[in-house]
Amino acid sequence: MTTVFYHRTMIAEARSIVTKGFVDEDWDFGLQDAQTGEDALVTGVWLADRPLGRDENIPGDAVVEVTADLTEQELADFELAGMLWDARLWVAPAELINSRSKMRILEVDPRTSWFHDAINEEEEPGS
Repeated sequence: MTTVFYHRTMIAEARSIVTKGFVDEDWDFGLQDAQTGEDALVTGVWLADRPLGRDENIPGDAVVEVTADLTEQELADFELAGMLWDARLWVAPAELINSRSKMRILEVDPRTSWFHDAINEEEEPGS
């Protein structure tokens, strides 16, 4: 079964992912350990079932499309169910994703290319 995921990141990181693969990172999604109450980090690669946008506080000017040869059952243990109200989110080991997936840059924000001004989040549209 083929599953398509999306990962938003910086352009340079997207290029590295496409050429070298993902690298595990620690992610803090505001989760707490049920027994200790301490903040819990999740290690791996975060992937979503749809491209998450900058308007959702996901930084990055590029979206990487990940086409994985993984079944729903193989991914079940990596899903962070209920983390997003309108999307599904997984954090899976980079080794698993790299060995069973193809990655390509799906989208780059055109405002970050050489012929556009840099994005300034503080500017009002049309200013």
